Amino acid sequence: MTAIANSSTATSSWPQTTSLAPIGQAGSSTNGSAVPTTPSTAAATDKVQLSDRAKAILDKANADKAATANLSLSFDEMLQQRTDALTTKLTDAFKKMNVNLDDAVRLQVDKFGKVTAEGPWKEKIEKYFADNPEAAKELKEIAGLNALKAANAALELYNKEKGASAPGSKQQQSAWTAYNIRSMNIQTLSGVISLKDGEMRSAAMDYIDSIADPTGAKAGPDPVQQQREIARRLA
Repeated sequence: MTAIANSSTATSSWPQTTSLAPIGQAGSSTNGSAVPTTPSTAAATDKVQLSDRAKAILDKANADKAATANLSLSFDEMLQQRTDALTTKLTDAFKKMNVNLDDAVRLQVDKFGKVTAEGPWKEKIEKYFADNPEAAKELKEIAGLNALKAANAALELYNKEKGASAPGSKQQQSAWTAYNIRSMNIQTLSGVISLKDGEMRSAAMDYIDSIADPTGAKAGPDPVQQQREIARRLA
């Protein structure tokens, strides 16, 4: 890294003496002879300025550091981080539009990135996403990542359910049939997202969680209502 340093350090010539007379008032000795004063701190301070090239290198180093920090995140951590950021952004925007967030805001994004909504705030919400394409793009990507996560969970269920059964056995065929049905349902629900109480949820993940862990922590606050909503979406 290159730095340009401009020094303005003051210098002084000091007499060499074998002894110093006691000091009384500032700048004088007790016998009235003059005593040299110490150079001021301000005058002795060096001023350092970075060159444009050095600043550019420093900026790149900071950017690389931030990128490296993100690489250390797991898939789930990265997805949660992006989901939380978008949740905060949408919550603030919807509040400004007087959208009642006590009820779930249901959104659906298609493969082209167009966002549609349901309920009395449909027009407001759809206009917001039309006017803010970066938010629509982020919603589409988060929905896609959740669908990918759900598909992976479905595959894990298939491997668990088929167990060590022989190829072509009834157990494996049954597990394979269930896996295909789940995969199609995940695809159907892949673009469906809900926002309620400061939490964004993926319908695809809710669906696979309702199968893998129907009464666990992932089932949400109202698993029965959640399953009804999923069934309505798949009807």
